[in-house]
Amino acid sequence: MLTIEQLYSFVTTVETGSFSAAARKLGKVQSAISQHIINLEIDTNQTLFDRSHRYPILTRAGEQLLPQAKAVLAQHQRLNLQVLALDKQDNLKLTLAVDEGIPYNKFTALLSSLSNQYPECELELLCASSLDIIHLVDTKRADLGIVFSELTYSESLDFESLGTVKFELLVNPNHPLAQETSSHIDVLKLHRQLVIGSKAKQKGWFNTPHSPDVWHADNYYMLLELAKAGFGWALLPLHLCEEAIAAQQLCKLKIDFEQLGWQANVDVIQHKSRAENEFNKEVRALMRGLLT
Repeated sequence: MLTIEQLYSFVTTVETGSFSAAARKLGKVQSAISQHIINLEIDTNQTLFDRSHRYPILTRAGEQLLPQAKAVLAQHQRLNLQVLALDKQDNLKLTLAVDEGIPYNKFTALLSSLSNQYPECELELLCASSLDIIHLVDTKRADLGIVFSELTYSESLDFESLGTVKFELLVNPNHPLAQETSSHIDVLKLHRQLVIGSKAKQKGWFNTPHSPDVWHADNYYMLLELAKAGFGWALLPLHLCEEAIAAQQLCKLKIDFEQLGWQANVDVIQHKSRAENEFNKEVRALMRGLLT
């Protein structure tokens, strides 16, 4: 009979790369981890790891078992969260973290509906970069986060798409890049890039620099001011820059390629432990289609 302990030992060994590392992560002695995996191999009548190398390597049978084991553990974690939620009363307190690059005016209708349906709701709004918000939600400092999509999220987070925000490649009209048409990305690498960052200096696909000369800021309003002052070129949310473009403080770069201008996907994220909170479910329902 397979046990949860066996599956946790098996999956954690794969994720950490060794029996000893799995033991440290699970807070157990190495012999216990090894025994759980031996028992799992006996119960499945399969050799799951090749132990002839310095570190254990999954066999073909192990590779086939791994996705099923992960699915069982994910469901087990959700079951535990549901059991814990049974004894908790949902409260009407919401901490919502929003990336500064997402149009705030889109939220007035959401907050109006929220206030009408839940007049006793206690609301806290936090503004930060997407990477910082992911950390806030992952550590449960925020209940929900609205962020620009990352390619991957922590396994502790749930997410769904809310829509898109348009970005443009912008520069001061007096900047050298504004005087020419850039035929390839290497032209941009010759000039300073202004890039969104996070307070914890976390890296994600969204703030990957293209130029070796980079200045970082943790919010788009500061990047906007730096670009207007001519310190470099930047990818900025178009809605933040329309006034500066109209005033000829910024202009769109003339480019012969399209890699750097796009519709950025926006997600709402929450910690899986908050998934059964009925109030959070209602708020997420109100958010759907917010940016479409």
